[in-house]
Amino acid sequence: RRQENVEGQFFVDQTCIDCDTCRWMAPATFSRVGRQSAVVAQPADRAGRVQALRALLSCPTYSIHVTNRSPDELREAQEGLPAPGTTTSAEGVYYTGWSAVSSFAGCAYLVVRPAGNILVDVPRYNPVLARRIEALGGVKYMFLTHRDDVGGHEDWARHFRATRILHELEVNEEQATDTAGATGAADGVDDEADVTFIFTPGHTEGHVCLYYAPYKALFTGDHLCSASGKDELYIFNKFNWFSVSEQLRSVHKLLQFDWLHVLPAHGRRAHLRDAAARLAAVSNLLS
Repeated sequence: RRQENVEGQFFVDQTCIDCDTCRWMAPATFSRVGRQSAVVAQPADRAGRVQALRALLSCPTYSIHVTNRSPDELREAQEGLPAPGTTTSAEGVYYTGWSAVSSFAGCAYLVVRPAGNILVDVPRYNPVLARRIEALGGVKYMFLTHRDDVGGHEDWARHFRATRILHELEVNEEQATDTAGATGAADGVDDEADVTFIFTPGHTEGHVCLYYAPYKALFTGDHLCSASGKDELYIFNKFNWFSVSEQLRSVHKLLQFDWLHVLPAHGRRAHLRDAAARLAAVSNLLS
């Protein structure tokens, strides 16, 4: 138990890897103290406790604990994941929760669509989340943005008999992605215009983003995010395995598409007001 925690039932232990998951999921309870997360305020009511429990479930290193909780609270927390992925109108876009340390605590998302649902990147495999995803229609495709965040992909693909999509430059035997059912970055899936794969090399050589047109949602993997959860955009210069200059060129390419919601694997989400805000945010990043 970190000494930086306030007294109470919820606490963070020393195994925290500073991934930020709990801090954006339950910001009233968790914050960064030193180089790790800590409980800075105990939840004040049931809603706050359930929110903190969802963060507990989603912690990739099991570093969050609670000394007492009711079965009803836990059930409500479990049933709240997947959670809506945006704060506006994108009811068909969900954040799965249950981050995996094998994917470096990356966020995974579920796109619910008539032609077949898409799981974007990989959450921690567990039967509770699998049942919740089944209730939303299951998974037809698993879209893997790049090689970093694929840990556990085989378990999900096997469970849902899903087709995995990963760019051919990212496929490798070590991660068993050489068994992926589709390995190219095509224009989309199911001959439908709602999904577009956008080749965005930079973070890695074969990184790809997914644009979901009905909700103007851009799933960016490790290509693009917000640093603060507001409307400015950011890239991780220090965590780049191919080319920063190429990554910035790929960011500029994104202006060809009408996205407003940036849903990354790492970093905070961005929700932009309109096309002018999108252009301003990209221009500020590239300047």
